[in-house]
Amino acid sequence: MNRLLQVLKIVISKVWSEAVVGKIVPGYAHTLFLLGLLPLISLHASPHPLPTRAAALLASPLPPPIRLQVSAWMPTSWDTEAAWASFRAHASQLDAISPFWYGVSTDGALAPLQGARDSSLLREARFAGVRVIPTISNQYHGDRIHAILTDDALAASHRQAIVNEVSQYDYDGIDLDYEGMWAEDKDRFSVWVQALADDLHARGKLLTITVQPKTFDAAGWDGPGAQDYRALAAAADEMRIMTYGWCWRTGCIGSDPPGPIAPIHWVQRVIDYARSQAPADKLVLGIHLYGYDWWDESKPLWVPLSLADMTGQALVWEEAEAMRLEHNADLQWWEADDRGLVREPWFSYGDGEHTVVFANADSVAARAQLAADASLRGVILWRLGGEDPTLWQRLPSRAYRAYLPVWTQD
Repeated sequence: MNRLLQVLKIVISKVWSEAVVGKIVPGYAHTLFLLGLLPLISLHASPHPLPTRAAALLASPLPPPIRLQVSAWMPTSWDTEAAWASFRAHASQLDAISPFWYGVSTDGALAPLQGARDSSLLREARFAGVRVIPTISNQYHGDRIHAILTDDALAASHRQAIVNEVSQYDYDGIDLDYEGMWAEDKDRFSVWVQALADDLHARGKLLTITVQPKTFDAAGWDGPGAQDYRALAAAADEMRIMTYGWCWRTGCIGSDPPGPIAPIHWVQRVIDYARSQAPADKLVLGIHLYGYDWWDESKPLWVPLSLADMTGQALVWEEAEAMRLEHNADLQWWEADDRGLVREPWFSYGDGEHTVVFANADSVAARAQLAADASLRGVILWRLGGEDPTLWQRLPSRAYRAYLPVWTQD
């Protein structure tokens, strides 16, 4: 027993000496905690004395667990091999998975997409203890949702189609991702969502709703203005906020590209507004795992760059990192701009003609920390496949939700 304790002391010394410089508590500490062995460790007779701060941390009570859930959207009609590989490698850290399985037909029926109703995914997720909450996307057809909401029979038919699908395939719930809706449908949509939530809850099923980001009500705006945060969060079990898209392929909010995908200063403002409208334990922060390679496609590379003509090619970390290594480009860190904190990686190549802004473990950790600091319900990743594999070391696991800060600034 004494020999075992000596070994455990050495392991914990290493674990905590790493943890105090900003790393998440690794698997060793998780295991020791779950086995009830941490209380057996004496800090007074170790042949490998711990650093003072680490010793103080071990001597103090463990922090209460924070239930920061980790979910992810999963493509099943594109990049499926990478998405499956990521899911299988990290299922133990996921609370829920939302495969993109359905569209919306004009008659209110669900339109199954490629990979929908995959029994293999359902089986593997259930074996791993991961909830399956498929996503229905209107694919930006705001006119289609308007037609459904303004026709009582169509609205009832669409609601029943969803309930039937969830019941027939025994999903844990459903996720609504209705974007680009008409602002005039705001109240109609809220009433319809409440009715759908009641139907699903009566059957023991969950409703999550994905919303576009905003920092104020945006009344009168199509898209975010059609989504009443307060009403939707009250109806649904969780509200997932897509806090990304500050810059897109051909533009940015208030400027030309290249630019950040989800600058911290803006993400924080979205969180603050959402918390003013809904309980924090209903809110889930969307975190991007993609980026863009921006260049001026209208001119040959030897013509001076015009930002107004910039366009971007979407990519994931795996592609960005391969590109960076191919061009021997230095990885840069965008800490802040004139509006505030940014915290996103980037690099350039082709004599500066190309600028790549993307997501890695550090950028994900910075955003997850915002969710933890705001006591949100959790985070959801867009999307599985080709992401930085080390980001999973910066997120909590289902086994043990208490962790040291995932983000620290040196």
